[in-house]
Amino acid sequence: MLRVALQSGLLRTLLRRADSPAFPAVVGAVALGAALSMSVSFATLLVAAVLMARRRWSGIAVGASLGAALGAAVLYLVFHHLGWARLFAAYPDVVRSSAWNDATRWLSAYGVVALLVIAATPLPLTPALMFAGISRLPIAEVVLALWVGKLAKYLVYAWLASRFPERALRRGQRHADALRIIVARALSATPARRNDAASPGERR
Repeated sequence: MLRVALQSGLLRTLLRRADSPAFPAVVGAVALGAALSMSVSFATLLVAAVLMARRRWSGIAVGASLGAALGAAVLYLVFHHLGWARLFAAYPDVVRSSAWNDATRWLSAYGVVALLVIAATPLPLTPALMFAGISRLPIAEVVLALWVGKLAKYLVYAWLASRFPERALRRGQRHADALRIIVARALSATPARRNDAASPGERR
């Protein structure tokens, strides 16, 4: 319930600022809040933001990636200071999940490169951040990997959101126009057929 309320509040923030010149920065702040919440999916908010201002999709993606990377960096520092024992006690479900096992295996083998790949994909990022924090990976490298990964993902999301709905709407509009023409022709032909059917009776 709290997650839904928070997501609705962030969406209302985007709606209020959609016409502002600083809208990409607002999207970045929303991305920061979503990252710190550890529960709100930002992808849907990003798509909504792009649909509100399609021409600024690239700036929105950059702002979102900066905000998300900053939020992830804050979480990295929190997990770093928690340590193993308190982390396991605070998030028992996460450390027992398959996402945790995958993240620990990949980060142990590939370091921050694995973190970049996870950030650039829809894979869960929180387990990887937790392991990165307690593994004491260099924070500068972590932040850079997070930003590059988020930027790549959000640019793709934003571009698709700015292009696909418009094409779909145009295609739908063309189909609707064609259907209206067909219906109009059918309706205009109906009275003529009725007149033809009535004419033999009139002759009688």
